[in-house]
Amino acid sequence: MSFKSFLKLSRNLLFTSVGLSVLSLIDSNPAKASNYPACPAEGSAAASGAQTQTCTTTPTVMEIKFYELGFCTGDPLSGANFDNSTCEKAWESTTGETADLASFSYLGLTSGTPIKVPSKQYDYAYVVFSPTWGLKGKVYFNDTTYYTDANANVTETLGNYDKFELTINALSDGECQNYAANTDYGSVKARLANNSLTSATDNASCNSATRMVGSVDLNTPLVMTNDVKAYQLTWIIRDMGIESTDDGGSNAPLMWKGGPFVPNFTLLK
Repeated sequence: MSFKSFLKLSRNLLFTSVGLSVLSLIDSNPAKASNYPACPAEGSAAASGAQTQTCTTTPTVMEIKFYELGFCTGDPLSGANFDNSTCEKAWESTTGETADLASFSYLGLTSGTPIKVPSKQYDYAYVVFSPTWGLKGKVYFNDTTYYTDANANVTETLGNYDKFELTINALSDGECQNYAANTDYGSVKARLANNSLTSATDNASCNSATRMVGSVDLNTPLVMTNDVKAYQLTWIIRDMGIESTDDGGSNAPLMWKGGPFVPNFTLLK
């Protein structure tokens, strides 16, 4: 079986060789993967009231650089550092490839090195990516739309609506901690790390982190067999990708933070 088309998406989703389809779509069913509620929809009754807490919203742009994707039979983040002893690498790029998870026109990761994944059952998936993201989004409160600008500020001026660059150096309340949450697709974890995927453990290693490692304990395990022609990867970011932070009960958002995303894999035969 040829893996020359590995990681490329056929426009009609018909595959003539074994490969990995990476389809970047905002899923229609939001996953629960945040400690905060989803921001209210524009025009809803909830949007007419004062903002009383941090909420999460769907980004217009969510650019993330990826370095590695793979599958595991055991939890790769069960210990202090990423453990690939039960994992099979499916794709890697030493320089990384940037994908916009909010783009419906994204056609797949086209560079990097494809690696054939052996036939077996995989209970976990993992992703290695950059802690620096490109984000753009907006929220609506009290008959006012608030936008991101190029400097990560909150603006009410549509003309200043722009993407900003966010470097994540803390995963919880200003401290370098591990992220964990339950989602509709399985439990997710994420942690900051260096190029060797050694986890950051203090402020110094947190601030100098160059990688993030995320894992998903798949509710539905992937069973790889010889008749699988492709893997389809859908990024779940609806109501999650950006946090609109009110810093304790303000009537308007005061800052933006990065929200979670969930990779959901489907086997195509």
